[in-house]
Amino acid sequence: MEKRKKALYWLGIPASLFVLIVVSWMALETGIEISSRADFCSICHSMEPMVASYRASIHGGNNPRGIMAACTDCHVSHENVFTHFIGKAKSGTHDTWVTLTTDTSTHDWQALRLKNEEYVYDSGCLTCHRNLEAATQDKKVHNNYFEGVTDSKCVNCHEEVGHSNLNKYLLQNKYRSDG
Repeated sequence: MEKRKKALYWLGIPASLFVLIVVSWMALETGIEISSRADFCSICHSMEPMVASYRASIHGGNNPRGIMAACTDCHVSHENVFTHFIGKAKSGTHDTWVTLTTDTSTHDWQALRLKNEEYVYDSGCLTCHRNLEAATQDKKVHNNYFEGVTDSKCVNCHEEVGHSNLNKYLLQNKYRSDG
């Protein structure tokens, strides 16, 4: 009987560790998934115009199939898993800090839009649009991009990608909160 208890004890430790690791991994994955969606990002009042324009766009589900990109599909690098995870953590921490410590109604959102290369990543575009190089209709411009002839980023040509009529939503939000 004593040997049986010892065997169960020694088998129970790795089994418990395995269960703990699996449950922890599932909780982490669920947290990452939930915090990548527009519903989560729209918790902050300052993000309401961005979420509204996202929902009006093709990438926000306004397409015949209802397919949606998550916010992090565009706004976090997809170069590798490590870069993606660290970028998501840094971005989320930064956005939370700014929301909690500043008056976001004073932000110049239009000026921030001019810096879109800093927070929209080509690796995200190319993760979903894998066949873009072969399927592109505008061979010259895209070929220059893929051949490295140009330093342009996807958002240089596709300024409103992911956010249809963002200026309209920003203005509506500004005047709604001012008056």
